[in-house]
Amino acid sequence: MDAVLTEEQLAIADAARGLAADGLVAARTLLDGGDLPAQPTRSLYEGFTGLGVEEAAGGAGGSLVDLALVARELGRTVCPTPWLTHQMALHAAAAAGLDITDGMRADARWVVVDEDPTFVRDALFGGTPAEVAVLLDDDDVSLHAVGQITPRRAMDPSRPVAEIELGPVIAQAEQGAGEARRRAQAILAASQVGTGLGAVERAAAYAMDRQQFGKPIAIFQAVAHQLAEAWTQVELAWSLVLYACWAVGSGEADAAAAVDGAVGKAGNAAIFAAERGMQVHGGIGITWEADPHLALRRAMGDDAWLRSARDAELALGRSLLHQ
Repeated sequence: MDAVLTEEQLAIADAARGLAADGLVAARTLLDGGDLPAQPTRSLYEGFTGLGVEEAAGGAGGSLVDLALVARELGRTVCPTPWLTHQMALHAAAAAGLDITDGMRADARWVVVDEDPTFVRDALFGGTPAEVAVLLDDDDVSLHAVGQITPRRAMDPSRPVAEIELGPVIAQAEQGAGEARRRAQAILAASQVGTGLGAVERAAAYAMDRQQFGKPIAIFQAVAHQLAEAWTQVELAWSLVLYACWAVGSGEADAAAAVDGAVGKAGNAAIFAAERGMQVHGGIGITWEADPHLALRRAMGDDAWLRSARDAELALGRSLLHQ
């Protein structure tokens, strides 16, 4: 594995960072009952759909690491968009060898369903319903038309939840669910790292600005140490995510363990960083008007999606004991 990002990958990250710059504003808008802005979803679909899926499989080329870079930037500002879920679904379907040509359209909306269709993320986002569900059921992967969608109340409105009715099977593969899950989980873990990183960055900026006893509160150990610990956890998680994405994309023998390690670390790091961010903000951190709770909502909501950090750690531990 090349441990240094290429110039092209750095450019991808810069472009994604620019698109996600107003993510917090959009997340706040949704939390207050407003409409989902057209951007950056439109630009993401036009510029990055199919990223990380081989062109021979119907994708746009590039690597899973490339997509992780975009996912991290979106998570950094808790940017609300159905685009990331759509990419997870495309990767899951492609991993099983299913045709994703229809999902490459700029207006396509696919979701991924890991056995349970009662709490599906982004099935109805901004008034636009998902068309196709990629169902992971034991070892099988199948594409279904999406029938009735019933919205559910979500802790994180920037990732709306709904129960969906699975319609007729469009295509099916009797293997590949393991690879499909690993790809979807690795992409989500990258987004979780971004959520944690953004929480640390905003808390650090506040600590440098907030004065107490005539000095920025950032100089006090009670503040600085917990931010340093949160940042360390997030950076470690990011290293594990990058390796997991590379291992999955390269078909390495330890890919499953690498994804479990990344999911476990990313989920815990995101929640830890979001909690530290709220604490550093003091009393305003828990108010509706302040933004720190947006990161905590996202971190906790994502941890309950696909595979929690605790479940990933248990799976990793069991696999090590059986070696």
